Amino acid sequence: MKMLKFALYCALLLLTPSVAIAGQQYYEARSDAMGGAGVASSSREGAGFINPALLALQTPKFNNFAMLLPVIGADGADKDQMIDKFDSLQDSYDALDAAITVGDATSVDLYRGELVTDLESLKDNNAYVSTGIGFSIVLPTHKMPMAVFYKSYMDAIGVAAIAQSDIDTLNGLDPNNPSELADLDSQGAVVAGVVSDLGVALSFPLSIVNMPIAVGVSPKLQRIDTYNYAVSANNFEASDFDDFKYRNDEVTFNLDVGVAMKPVEGLVVGLSGRNLISQDVETVEAQGRKFTYQVKPQFTAGIAYDWDSISLTSDIDLNAYKRFEEVGGTQYWRVGGELKATDWFALRLGYRHDMKDTTADIYSLGTGFEFGRVFYLDFTGMVGSDDAIGGVLQTSYHF
Repeated sequence: MKMLKFALYCALLLLTPSVAIAGQQYYEARSDAMGGAGVASSSREGAGFINPALLALQTPKFNNFAMLLPVIGADGADKDQMIDKFDSLQDSYDALDAAITVGDATSVDLYRGELVTDLESLKDNNAYVSTGIGFSIVLPTHKMPMAVFYKSYMDAIGVAAIAQSDIDTLNGLDPNNPSELADLDSQGAVVAGVVSDLGVALSFPLSIVNMPIAVGVSPKLQRIDTYNYAVSANNFEASDFDDFKYRNDEVTFNLDVGVAMKPVEGLVVGLSGRNLISQDVETVEAQGRKFTYQVKPQFTAGIAYDWDSISLTSDIDLNAYKRFEEVGGTQYWRVGGELKATDWFALRLGYRHDMKDTTADIYSLGTGFEFGRVFYLDFTGMVGSDDAIGGVLQTSYHF
């Protein structure tokens, strides 16, 4: 796949599997350890993130105050070592510029070759990262269990767009009579979107022929930030992407809903709908291009079965989800399980597969520790193809 000058995002946004954004809009260590499945199996602390109906379904068993503070997660892949290569390119560029200034023909020839090598090594390079934080406070009330929650989630993708004209110009440079070095036509870019939610999850317990059922709703204030950063390769600094001049934002209202039922003891079936109000936020224009970040309705069905010490769960997205309008959608099937080895220790395994084959498959492993039935500590690690790696850490408190 070729990337052209001033179209650096095109390769990225034409469904390159290894660079498409791969996250799932929130982090919660227990759910992430089980492949991201949580519509029917989430803990009360995470229910506000995925299915508010679970609050009422779990109240008879867990009638106490709970607080998740905080959950921190990240995953990403830089299989090409793109960031390190940009650092090397900038060193070569600065050295060549200095050699031209002092008129050192030998050094000009040396650093010209190093810069060409650095440019060629960056062809078709890309990387992505997703990060997130969150907290929730669960208020146990039998008539209407509720939780206050906050979560913020970022997707960022980076790409190197190498112009053949730079390589041709450098190869034709006369070390004995070099022209002044200008900014490269080749570019580095980062496109990112951040969705932050502050809401209240409300859950209503019902019963149909003695079958427990609950309906949940989560009205929330939502802020959407977009970033569009593109500069010459010799000036690229990935950490600069969130500068104010590259950012656009919008504050709006949105809504999540959920249903959960327990047909038989131990079995839970759930359905969630998140972000029912569609939102589109354009990025600022950079190098003549801008993009549209989307927040669209996402519907997911889930099932979970809980034995005394073993739990199994699975979720499936009922529709594809696209972040950027120009990026291919993802549609996940998630499966996982939890083994409660002791009263204070749990082991979890999971797997996440994109049925659209846009992103890499992810395998997850996690643990949970309970200290005195008050303090909980959960870890999750994730790995996948294309050197994808991630982790989630959270603490929660129960009173």
